[in-house]
Amino acid sequence: MSALGNEDVYSEKLVTPKFFLVLLAAFTFFTGVGMTLPILSIFVHRELGGSDVEIGLVVAIQAIAAIAVRPFITPQIARFGAIPVIFIGATIGAIALAMIPFSPNVIMLIVLRLALGGAQAMMMVAMLSSVMAWVSEWRRAEAASVFSVAPYIGLALGPVLGQLIYNSAGYRTAFLTAGVIAFVGAVPVLGLRKFDVKIEIDADEDGAGPPARFYLPALLPGTVLALGIVGMVGMQAFLPLYAPQLGTSQVQWMFFFFAVVVLSVRLFGRRIPDRVGPRKTGIWATSFIILGLVVMAVTPSWPGIYLAILPLAIGIALQYPGLMALVLSDVSDRVRPSAISTFTMFFDISQGLGGLVVGLAAAFGGYRAVFGFGAACSAAGLVVLVTLVLPRYTNKSEGVLK
Repeated sequence: MSALGNEDVYSEKLVTPKFFLVLLAAFTFFTGVGMTLPILSIFVHRELGGSDVEIGLVVAIQAIAAIAVRPFITPQIARFGAIPVIFIGATIGAIALAMIPFSPNVIMLIVLRLALGGAQAMMMVAMLSSVMAWVSEWRRAEAASVFSVAPYIGLALGPVLGQLIYNSAGYRTAFLTAGVIAFVGAVPVLGLRKFDVKIEIDADEDGAGPPARFYLPALLPGTVLALGIVGMVGMQAFLPLYAPQLGTSQVQWMFFFFAVVVLSVRLFGRRIPDRVGPRKTGIWATSFIILGLVVMAVTPSWPGIYLAILPLAIGIALQYPGLMALVLSDVSDRVRPSAISTFTMFFDISQGLGGLVVGLAAAFGGYRAVFGFGAACSAAGLVVLVTLVLPRYTNKSEGVLK
């Protein structure tokens, strides 16, 4: 669908007070998560004696819990509402972050990362389910873009804050502070219970059973998303170790720049997917991701990393909201949480499988191989998008795509 010809929908206020409180919870949680980005791999390497493969495993393992809990998130939202799920997820995630510096070995760290992965999945599905239930169907891509601004502000500020605290006070203070920050924003969300998203879990008047745990039409768009994220996973895991080889250790500013670009595109270009359409958005976004990763793999100096981050971040910024709008273009209120859960599950699949494989790529081919592998995965995603995803939606409804 397109919002062209329906300009009156933009006269409605998008960021209402309840939307803002969800944004606040997302911001604080991902600020806490972002604080760990520049120091987690260093902590594993220096304090726990972990190898490159173990670093990749630590980065990837949280996705296993996230994937495992997703079939159970939609029924819990249906039964209890999204707000309690958001709060419980924030609590579990905060505890996991705060306990990281007390890990005596990689095994215990893996357990904490599993808890963090499950908590993050709970929050994302519940928050997006709330937001998508509160906005017009014509503005769901825009709402997805605006919602994602909060996590990316957190991911922009988090690494800088985490690095500063680590430099001045060490690992323990940095991770404990991350846990506290991840929790505090979820407390005001408890005041939104009267606006909560609930779904009847018994059969409806048409004889339909409980909401499905998985939404099968989201699998192929989700695959494209996962393949596009692999390169970002590699960047998060190994850029702190690769950048010093190019002459700089100020990796926090690279993460900051990446997050700022994504944030800017999602904020100022938030209507691009709705106006341009998922076809052009998906193709161009994936192409930008490929370009950025190729430049990152071949650059001979650290300024080239910034040059590579620009197209990579633009592609990441546009790909997710465009594909999200595509998945939600023809779903009912009853099915929407399941569709969101299934689609966003591919974030976790990419973190899990991608993290494991990029760890192997680093061990056998070096850090440049990590970014080259990410580019190859994105190219495969572009093929899936053009040959399998877009024809399905074009045939289904010519008004969906441009």
